[in-house]
Amino acid sequence: MDTSRAAEQVRDLDLVAQLWRQLGHSPRGIEVYRYCTRNILERADGCDYSQLCADSVVRLAQSYARQHHADPPNTRRLWLSAFRAFAWGLQRLGKPVGSIELSKRTPTESEPVMVAFVRYGEQLAWADHTLRLHVRYLKELRRFLVQHHAPWPVPRLRDLDRFLQHVATRWRRATVGGAAGTCRTWLRFLFVTGRTEHDLASSVSLPPKITYPRPARALPWRTVRQLHRGIDIKTPIGRRDDAQYHLFCAYGLSSAEITHLKLEDIDWRGAILHIRRRKNGSTVDLPLLPAVAKSIVAYLRYARPQSACRHVFIRHTIPFGALSHATVGERVRCWADRAHVRAPFLGAHLFRHSVATYQLERGTPLKVIADILGHRDCRTTAIYVRSALARLRQLALPVPL
Repeated sequence: MDTSRAAEQVRDLDLVAQLWRQLGHSPRGIEVYRYCTRNILERADGCDYSQLCADSVVRLAQSYARQHHADPPNTRRLWLSAFRAFAWGLQRLGKPVGSIELSKRTPTESEPVMVAFVRYGEQLAWADHTLRLHVRYLKELRRFLVQHHAPWPVPRLRDLDRFLQHVATRWRRATVGGAAGTCRTWLRFLFVTGRTEHDLASSVSLPPKITYPRPARALPWRTVRQLHRGIDIKTPIGRRDDAQYHLFCAYGLSSAEITHLKLEDIDWRGAILHIRRRKNGSTVDLPLLPAVAKSIVAYLRYARPQSACRHVFIRHTIPFGALSHATVGERVRCWADRAHVRAPFLGAHLFRHSVATYQLERGTPLKVIADILGHRDCRTTAIYVRSALARLRQLALPVPL
């Protein structure tokens, strides 16, 4: 590597580390970023910053993991995170850098039969997401069959049944259904490509569908209030949690509606909150309550990192992008743990059921609750009546003797 180029990279890394400190990153986190970034720059062998991108960093991380016998997924995660943080700092210094996003690629396999399956899916115009799911389930199936000394790639029906029974103990019903669908698709592929003589796809049983599933349990409102004790509003993430908590409790929003809320959706002068319903695509205008407005303003003014992202709630790690649904659910479970709340169901959706049940018990008309939750049909909202057991007991008629 050119000496002057190496010295320039060291100076840039020191300047970026100062920016990380200003953001409030811990000394330990900064040291990890610096260590990974130095490895990236050394292995990039003095290439220009604009030639560095997320895809090239992944290749460098995989090479490093092989040579040093490190865990490949963990190395990949750490190096990507460090590169994105470094790229963010370089942009602040006015220096161009490559893309921080990984390019979307069709999943590939080295095994010939899997390569043929991927091509089969591409010919049928499967979506990338669908193809990735099929490949993921097939990897699980192949691993299971190899461990149990069963034939592959042409499995027996009884082995497929054993596989589905095995994963049913660990996966949700919908996930098991996806795996069963993949087994059917695999058997059909084997028949169409001449690898088997018979089409046995229809012989794979799918998990039964429950017509009237048990509704998610709503928490008592005093327990919902108790969750707020697990939020530390003295921290930036705590202020973000506080704003989300007030949105959950006031309107019963879903995690998708929280994460997709944008700055332009808040009409401060008119005190109106424009909510886009993710399921039906409609938009509903809700009154911006003072307590909700106060918590959002506190987050935007004092806690939200500076970012060009238009979403109200963003990640507090570099790069500062939109928050994911999984993160919202994890934060709710974190509140419950800190507040010592124990419940059979913990997640962002508990607020939706709890708000509906609480409003029902207060005597709010079902149509009003349906409008708040964004249900076009009151019959959809009626499932929450099953949760309002205390109110239903009061309406019970005496049994004639």
